[in-house]
Amino acid sequence: MRKNSVRIITIIFLCFMPIWMIISKDVDFSDKENRYMAKFPKISIKSLSDGSFMEDFETYLTDQFPVRDACITLKTNALRLLGQRRINGVYIGNKGYLIAEEEKYDTAALDGLTEAVSAFAADSDANVKFMLVPNSSLIYEERLPYGIKSSEDATIEHVKAMLSDKVGFVDVRDALLEEKGKQLYYKTDHHWTTAGARVAFEEYAKAAGLNISSVEYESYCVSGDFQGTQASNCGVYSHSDAVNICVPKGSEGSYIVNYVDETRKTATLFDMSKLDEKDKYLVFMGGNYSRVDITTKTKNGRRLLLIKDSYANCFIPMLTPCYEEIIVIDPRYYYDDIYQLMSDNSVSDVLFLYNVNSFVTDNSLEEVLKKVLHS
Repeated sequence: MRKNSVRIITIIFLCFMPIWMIISKDVDFSDKENRYMAKFPKISIKSLSDGSFMEDFETYLTDQFPVRDACITLKTNALRLLGQRRINGVYIGNKGYLIAEEEKYDTAALDGLTEAVSAFAADSDANVKFMLVPNSSLIYEERLPYGIKSSEDATIEHVKAMLSDKVGFVDVRDALLEEKGKQLYYKTDHHWTTAGARVAFEEYAKAAGLNISSVEYESYCVSGDFQGTQASNCGVYSHSDAVNICVPKGSEGSYIVNYVDETRKTATLFDMSKLDEKDKYLVFMGGNYSRVDITTKTKNGRRLLLIKDSYANCFIPMLTPCYEEIIVIDPRYYYDDIYQLMSDNSVSDVLFLYNVNSFVTDNSLEEVLKKVLHS
């Protein structure tokens, strides 16, 4: 009787599932997974003959499967019940921390990238600084599942030793560890919080000789329900994060932001409309762009070129009282000549700001720097 019931349910499922998929509207974007979902693939003689249609169709079925979110949650809960503490590259840590697995990398490629940074500094008259930010796996190593250890200390030491004397290495590890009682990284996202960026900014200010003693910084909470990329990757939604911004007091109207390739100017580094979206970290600058120019009312003759990944986005507002101009480039989207850019804008300072996971797997920065070396 029991076997017959299972067979009946299975037959009903198999019969009605195709009908359900046909009458259901395709999902364009998954808020939980924070990505666009596959569309029904185009049919052609070529795609049918080379097998690409079936591959794309399988992806489409997987993405558009009815009750997909419920199935993913069920799978995640089952894996956790079985004792699995790493799901889709995310460690399910204690105290609600979802921590990204440390990226594996090719040492020769990392050395080549680091040497390119040193060569860039040797070819420049600017004051070059390099900040390699540890990920939460190092700073909150005790939150990792039992038996998992961080190797980022060794990676940071390796990069630090490889850099030439022309590059001032801004080591923020000790400062972050001293302040780890604060929440320096999001529990559900791979970024550091504004509190973490503030600790690192103070270390950078000392290293770069910036006088911030007269600047008062204010922090504001702009959201309390952020569930970031780590939650999306592993399907664990048991915690939410607060998103805070940090601004110099009285900085409203003190700078103009020019999104160069987008030919758009604003008077703020924050896009509050992003707080209505899944990825609330986009409140900082609205995301990542090839080049952003920030012109301030500061008059001290200093102009900064910031070469960065997304960790810098919540760091940038704190810099605005310190430079006349800040030019921000993201090598993933930038294709122009940095050397010419520096010359045209009389750049006095350069800061490379990357997190470890991003830097060791980067495949854009070296090519951008080579354009400088061979231009």
